[in-house]
Amino acid sequence: MIKLFAIDMDGTLLNTDDKIDPSTKESILRLNASGVKTVLTSGRVMSSIKFATKDLGEDNPMVATNGALIMANNKILKQYPLKDDHLKELVDFCQEHKFIYHFYDEDTFYSNRLDEDRIRHLKIDNDYGLNYQCNISITDDPIKNLKERKKLAYKILIGCLSSHPYGEEEAVEIIKEKFNHILYITSSGPGAIEIMEPHVNKWEGIKELIEFLGIKVDEVAAIGDSYNDLPMIENAKIGFAMGNGNEKVKSISDYVVADNDNGGISEAAKIILEYNKENPSV
Repeated sequence: MIKLFAIDMDGTLLNTDDKIDPSTKESILRLNASGVKTVLTSGRVMSSIKFATKDLGEDNPMVATNGALIMANNKILKQYPLKDDHLKELVDFCQEHKFIYHFYDEDTFYSNRLDEDRIRHLKIDNDYGLNYQCNISITDDPIKNLKERKKLAYKILIGCLSSHPYGEEEAVEIIKEKFNHILYITSSGPGAIEIMEPHVNKWEGIKELIEFLGIKVDEVAAIGDSYNDLPMIENAKIGFAMGNGNEKVKSISDYVVADNDNGGISEAAKIILEYNKENPSV
């Protein structure tokens, strides 16, 4: 029986307008009502995931920043921040090569320059008050600002690689050559690289969570669309690839469902509910 369904956000939960379709919300609520705990498992900052869970009307556990931050019962369960020396080396490297970068604590975006295109997915449509799903800190020295606030960084993203003078392919090669032996490098989409401490990924975050919840590994399903979803899809009892997912994700999945504009999660939910009818908990 499936008891936990790990759901990626961008390209999976969210449609191409960065919204949750009503049918997707209905399917998630139906799963929760049946006893399947739905857990948003994203590379996003924690405050953005909290915003999505509020929209869903569910207060479920969350796995943020690709598994570096796990929350349950509104408390941080586990955290795996970037070490200070790793963060400094990454930022110095980005500045040396003029790479566009940002990093996150649990609720703040830090960078040395503001590019609104990079934070468009975090925008809130309201007419007054905070209009982003996280705080935004732009300073000459983002690490100094992080430390002054007595915070920890969980993930760094190096982006806009397709427009970098090196070109995306060469830029990715340079980044991997420098850091692949000491850090975990992945991607949630074209033009960007995401970096965490070694052994930090979505599946490791899920494992921490299910141990806390008393759920077995073979009671987990997962769905996603990109490279940072591979560990959880490959290791889950049932792995789903979105129709808009890349070919690598599709190749290791048990099912390929519709895309994020045409009910992919709803299709997966039906498969899970049917599976649970055929495989009830003993």
